[in-house]
Amino acid sequence: MKRLLITIIALFATVATYANSEVQQPLYIINGKVATIDEVKHLGEELESMTVLTNKKDIKEFEHLGDTSNGVIVITLKNAEEEDMPFVYADVMPQFMGGDLVAFREWVMQNVRYPEAAMKEGKEDMVVANFIVNRHGYIEYDRIMILRSEYPDIFGEEVKRVISTSPRWIPGFNNGHAVSVSFMLPIVFKLESKQSKMPATNGSMENQIVIMAFDADKESVSDKNPVYIIDGVPSTMDQVNALKPEEIKDVTVFKDPEMFSYYKDYGNVEDGVVIIRTNSLDKNIENAPDTLPIFMNTSTEAFNSWLYDNLRYPEQLRDKNIAAHYVVKFKVDSAGYVAIMEIECIKGTAHKSFEDEIMRVLLSSPRWTPGMKNGKAVSCRLSLPVVFGSKDI
Repeated sequence: MKRLLITIIALFATVATYANSEVQQPLYIINGKVATIDEVKHLGEELESMTVLTNKKDIKEFEHLGDTSNGVIVITLKNAEEEDMPFVYADVMPQFMGGDLVAFREWVMQNVRYPEAAMKEGKEDMVVANFIVNRHGYIEYDRIMILRSEYPDIFGEEVKRVISTSPRWIPGFNNGHAVSVSFMLPIVFKLESKQSKMPATNGSMENQIVIMAFDADKESVSDKNPVYIIDGVPSTMDQVNALKPEEIKDVTVFKDPEMFSYYKDYGNVEDGVVIIRTNSLDKNIENAPDTLPIFMNTSTEAFNSWLYDNLRYPEQLRDKNIAAHYVVKFKVDSAGYVAIMEIECIKGTAHKSFEDEIMRVLLSSPRWTPGMKNGKAVSCRLSLPVVFGSKDI
């Protein structure tokens, strides 16, 4: 115990030295996973050992994980080598960024890429991956298994790459103890412009991720591939087609090139952006959160300033010289993303160009820190006024 205490003191002394210096911090590795200084600071008795590497020869094997120019600190947690039997279901399941496996699927969908070589060769695949969130909240690369893939060296490796870069989870608990929990994740890679060869999936695959791409031999990909956003979340054409008519509240299509830059991180926007709002936006909203969502690490009010810095009076309405006062109701979901619920004109002249501008800016909002209830991230409803033209209306 004395040796462990000395090791912990040495660790935090090292961390403090780097944190208070003006030079860039070293690369922190916990159980083979890149970590932040905050994660290191919160380590306690689970610490097993810590090694500081500064020799170029020693740190070479870590160069693919990040910047090693200021050295590498390798940390091992207790029982790290113990291949304990993971649970399929625990009393408290692991949590990902304030959400559950659904939030992780959305994160994977935003980060996985259709392999370029496979696209050019017209290859498709269904990958079924098994991964384990260990008792410390990490997903270890070596414990990710590709259970099914026709091209494991191409599609399987892409899936493993993305899953292994997952942010740290809150681990699962069983009988009051942190435990490892196993998950299954199916991901379908499809080429949109050809007859799919993917086999039909049964009920167990209903939570699959579908990654769409177009045949590389087509002259123009953009003429068939707008960016789809459903309730503020980048989506695929399959997800759009899966919506029932009664689930759709409204659809807005942006084709103005000036607006494309706000959505370029979501995909190829050369053929426009399709914004879809559904009638399910007001479900699962916490009306009495313990803390409200925070915008850009400051406050909810800071969002008003950001909004007005980015709003523009529609060019096509300048000659008409009209004004309008809107009230916008939106939600910040448990993952920190904005979704518009209602845009209502309460005074002045309502116009679709005003509403399109509001949607454009709000849906380009940086990610928020979500609201909290009983220590868990929740969706919260917010509202704000938006005025175009005269402020006297």
